[in-house]
Amino acid sequence: MRERRGLPIAAHLALLVALALAAAFAVTLAVVIFLPPRPPDVMRGDLLMDEFARGYAEAGISKQAPVSHSFVWRIQAHPLETDDGHVSMMLRGQLAHRLRLSLASVGVSAQAAHAEMMVYRVRTFDHSVVVSREQFSHEAPIPTPPLPEPPPEGGHPPLEPAHPPLVAPAAPEPPIPPEPPLFAPPPPGVILLSGFEFAAQMPDGRWLVMSQGRNWELMGWIARAALVMGGTLALLSLLALVFARRLAEPIQSFARAVEAVGVDPQSAPAPERGPRELRGAARAVNAMQARLRALIADRTQTLATVAHDMRTPLMRLRLAAENVDAEQRDRIAKEISEVEALVSSFIAFARDDPAEEPRVRLDLAALVQSVVDDHAVGGRDVSFAGEDRFVVTGQSLGLKRLFANLIDNALKYGSTARVRLWREGGRAVVEIADDGPGVPEDQREAVFRPFVRLDVSAGGAGLGLPAARSIARAHGGEVLFQPAAHGALVRVELPI
Repeated sequence: MRERRGLPIAAHLALLVALALAAAFAVTLAVVIFLPPRPPDVMRGDLLMDEFARGYAEAGISKQAPVSHSFVWRIQAHPLETDDGHVSMMLRGQLAHRLRLSLASVGVSAQAAHAEMMVYRVRTFDHSVVVSREQFSHEAPIPTPPLPEPPPEGGHPPLEPAHPPLVAPAAPEPPIPPEPPLFAPPPPGVILLSGFEFAAQMPDGRWLVMSQGRNWELMGWIARAALVMGGTLALLSLLALVFARRLAEPIQSFARAVEAVGVDPQSAPAPERGPRELRGAARAVNAMQARLRALIADRTQTLATVAHDMRTPLMRLRLAAENVDAEQRDRIAKEISEVEALVSSFIAFARDDPAEEPRVRLDLAALVQSVVDDHAVGGRDVSFAGEDRFVVTGQSLGLKRLFANLIDNALKYGSTARVRLWREGGRAVVEIADDGPGVPEDQREAVFRPFVRLDVSAGGAGLGLPAARSIARAHGGEVLFQPAAHGALVRVELPI
């Protein structure tokens, strides 16, 4: 099967950037195509004076400022501060003439718009099929040939004339109307204002002022443009989210697979999918996992074989010790027993290989309780306190071996073992306390190394604690010594 090669991460990022640029181009094109040109924020000066004259007459009757959505009206006690610009002075004179007031009784402050920017849109039409009648009013009517006269009764039809009949001239082609302009300048004599204030003194001495209000047409245009841009941005965000999830999902799967390899070397291999760099990393992790499994299997097999082969010479030594005197026989038997205990520890340590047992859902509280009960049957002082049911994922025999080693160690160095189980966040916590001499702070990590024993007289090979930590770490947990006021306190953490 041919191996599929994914795109590199740089290509995925370049595709995401290209998608963002394409969306930006699409929204710009949508604004240009579907929205009309932005309405200018200008008004005609002649229409403004008409509106002000109407409002001035209304205010003279009601003594109150008019109400309008397009303009801001107010009445103030002081005159309007006007400027001396050419446009303002011209409009001021026209307004005074329109209201029949003196020049001192009116005020104008206005800003003329740039003439080259202020245009009116003109709708186009299909000039190839629409022709007005007025365009042909000057054309002469098209002459038609005369009809032949009927022959007299009983006579013969008249002879054809010697010369051909006159043919009416062909009608001239109608002239093609000129292309209508897309834009037209403002009417002659009209001043377009982009900002203004008109004021006139009322009969009671107060001043009526009209200023430019909010351009609602422009606000509507901005709202429609913002709606188009917001919709495109939402669509782009959705596409980016989908794209990011597709890019991140293989990375998350790879991270979970790598974490599983650290916990269980027999876990499923990392999926080889996603970007090219991630596929290469997954292949490297899978190769490392295969080598790790082979290394663990070789170590386990070698240790178990050596320990098993040592039992045969030990058995011959025990048989040979039967032929010596009683004093030496007891001493030799004691040494042989220690070596057999050491061999048994080797075999147990090899048997604790986490790759040899499947992981299942089990009740941790019941498992710990069974280990405590096994020790209590022998008359030892062991107690358990915790939840009645606590389900975790793990290896039943491995976890049982873990807690049996820790409880044995507590009873070896102390007379009691108090076991507690509870939930802490997303982990199960088991603490085992004893009343022994405890472990010095500077030795709390050293005791987890193989063959390290703080008290040689207590016996053992120094493999119980290393085996317990190995099993806990194979489950994604940890075993460590905690500070205690009296005795030793071992803490076991396991994921739920």
